[in-house]
Amino acid sequence: MKTLFTLDLKNYGENCKRFRRDSARAIIHIEKDKLALVYAVKLGYYKFPGGGIHEGEDKIAALSREVQEEVGLKVIAQSVKEYGVAQRFQKSAKEANTVFVQDSFYYECDVERVKGKLKILKQNLDDYEDQAGFELRVVSIKEAIEANLKYRDSDDFNIVMIARDTLVLEGLIGIPSEPSRCMAELLLKEGAAKNPGPWKEHSHAVAEAAEKLALAVNKNCGKEKINPNLAYIYGLLHDIGRQEGFCYIAHVYKGYHFMMSFGYKNVARICLTHSFQRQIMEDWFGTVDLPQEKMNEIENLLGAIQYDDYDRMIQLLDSICAADGTKNLELRIADIKLRYGSYPQGKKDKNFELKEYFEKLAGKNIYNVI
Repeated sequence: MKTLFTLDLKNYGENCKRFRRDSARAIIHIEKDKLALVYAVKLGYYKFPGGGIHEGEDKIAALSREVQEEVGLKVIAQSVKEYGVAQRFQKSAKEANTVFVQDSFYYECDVERVKGKLKILKQNLDDYEDQAGFELRVVSIKEAIEANLKYRDSDDFNIVMIARDTLVLEGLIGIPSEPSRCMAELLLKEGAAKNPGPWKEHSHAVAEAAEKLALAVNKNCGKEKINPNLAYIYGLLHDIGRQEGFCYIAHVYKGYHFMMSFGYKNVARICLTHSFQRQIMEDWFGTVDLPQEKMNEIENLLGAIQYDDYDRMIQLLDSICAADGTKNLELRIADIKLRYGSYPQGKKDKNFELKEYFEKLAGKNIYNVI
């Protein structure tokens, strides 16, 4: 079965023991753009019917059992077709020094009907499912995605589970995959736990400023020109490559590939573009801690991108917002020049050009906005 994506939080040690629990999940098409999904009434998220495969159990048998237990539908065995597998690696919340490993096998299938209507049997929910209020819902894929992206939770396990199914939903209709706000916050929290440092506070500062600036731009323009929630998420994750330890330009490369492994192409792009205002390699003037082949890869990737306002906004705010709360472009550039010994004049000029650009869009001084 083809691999759809890998959700590896990398929030565990190399010597951790592994606990594996694979699962089988059903993609049940009801109409052209509608699916039969589980809706957690008391929590407000959608998931695909399905669950854990028992030891020695056949995957299709597990699929049929779980679908009937969770939503009361009976899978037609002859209709089952492989769709893809999503891989997951995450620190266990139940056992110390343990990583939870799961392959979720997704199958497209049909279910039994009576006179064209779904044949619905009795559910058999476990305690968690019952407490969450699992019920069958036939819903449009877009509606399910929107609900999941708005969903907030403090349970890391739930956050990643919902992110996984949302990625599959987005893939079904071919739209760009985006992390939810709580998924982005989880990724930053876990990344900063691995490599503590001021980059966490800096990322929060950029995210909060991006959301405020997007709101101001939209208000002045009289329409949504920049999505404030995405601006916040992109700001929060632009430096996620720093989770791997102290590094220089390597954080651009690592952040890009980390986000690409999740299928979050737009976030990966921001990880790549935020350091290159002029879209040229000369914008990086610090230490080079990558081999030339990887530097060439960055250059080629940059050359293939057409910058948009999300790229420009995070570039500007990355240059304005300091971890200590300072929000001043002039002071930030002076501080960087003092620490690194130089700052390219062309990059400096571009930053002030971006500042003027967003001030025109917002209709006010950027410092009064952020």
